[in-house]
Amino acid sequence: MNWPDLSMGGYGFYIWGSYAFSLIAIVWEVVSLSQRKKALTQQQRQSSDTVPASVLRGSANETTS
Repeated sequence: MNWPDLSMGGYGFYIWGSYAFSLIAIVWEVVSLSQRKKALTQQQRQSSDTVPASVLRGSANETTS
């Protein structure tokens, strides 16, 4: 069985290391984004439960024309 040459002319460590680092960075970013989205949704849920009715109707300082 013939295995492909993974050393890539002596630059294999650099090349495969770059691929690994990029993959780790992309996975980290996706996980981070999903955690931020989850936290934001929870925060919005909590804040919508505690919003007073006066805020929903509008500010008392508004003027009508």
